[in-house]
Amino acid sequence: MSGKAYKVFIVDDDSSSRLVASFCFQRPEFELVQLESGEACLAALDQKPDIVLLDIEMPGLDGVATCQAIRAAGLTSTQVIFVSVRNDLETRLRAYDAGGNDYIVKPVLPDELEPKVLVAMHVLEQQRSLEAQVEQASSIAFSAMSAAAELGTVLHFLQASFATHSVNGLNTALAQALEQYGVEYFLELRSGQESHCFSGQGEATQLERSILEHVRLMDRIFQFHDRIVINYPQVTLFVRGLPIGDEARLGRMRDNLALLIEGADTRLKALSDQLTLSRQAHGIGEAAMRLSEALEVIEREQDTVRLNALCVMDSFIEELERSFVYLGLSERQEALLSELARKAATQVGSVLSQGKHTTDHLHQVGQTLRHLHAGA
Repeated sequence: MSGKAYKVFIVDDDSSSRLVASFCFQRPEFELVQLESGEACLAALDQKPDIVLLDIEMPGLDGVATCQAIRAAGLTSTQVIFVSVRNDLETRLRAYDAGGNDYIVKPVLPDELEPKVLVAMHVLEQQRSLEAQVEQASSIAFSAMSAAAELGTVLHFLQASFATHSVNGLNTALAQALEQYGVEYFLELRSGQESHCFSGQGEATQLERSILEHVRLMDRIFQFHDRIVINYPQVTLFVRGLPIGDEARLGRMRDNLALLIEGADTRLKALSDQLTLSRQAHGIGEAAMRLSEALEVIEREQDTVRLNALCVMDSFIEELERSFVYLGLSERQEALLSELARKAATQVGSVLSQGKHTTDHLHQVGQTLRHLHAGA
């Protein structure tokens, strides 16, 4: 049995009948109220009786009409036990149609009334148990729906964060998520050497910035009263206004806020990596362009050197062959010297051509760098 007492109304215009019936309700689990009419019973309904022992034959408002009024007032769980001098079917049907739960014929004897009271108590206990189960189930369902909604906020933020490509965009997505929790906050987003501080009202104040400088040195998650600090390598969040009176919601909020900040930290690191890659790609593009320009200059210079070298060799061979007249060489010796000079000229040309192969290879490297830059 639950610890709550049962409110019992004995409604009868006969005081002796009320006295006899009251003997069954002298135990501590009953809170007894004796009333002498149907009108008095209805006037006391704000006390919300659990059991009503109700006489049918009363002057004024009889028991049947009184029961109908009790049900009309919304007291559907109240156990109504009719009492009547009549034992006919018609009266019992009227009592049933009015919403009665049981029926007893006068004179009321304690041995007969007590089992009916025990039945009424058992029904009330079942109702109370069912109401408690319903309340618990409603509470669990509400908590589950709240948890699902709060987790949905986290998932929505993660989805929105992937679509943003700037610190300001990430702050906007965080602000929309944190607004769902109904708390005050300010936070710091660190990207490379830059620090960006925001609050629910926009830019963080100087005082809020100074607080962030101190709390970023605390543990990963640090709670004090209705405030909490969550630290990740690139994000620090300060929140106040936690629901400390609701332990279940508080626990969910701590977990979800940590998930939000972990997601923001991961996205901020990705943005930093993207910025680094973008700078590297830009550097590759600049290097490829400078390499192409340098190769064009080198090729022009190589062509000039090769042409000048060939001209020098041709001039040398001509001068050599003209000098044969004065050297007194045999034809065989002159032919051998000419052959040696021409072979040397060919070797010089071959050496100069090797530089052309090198520049062609460098051109391929430059083209690869340009493709990499275009793909980035």
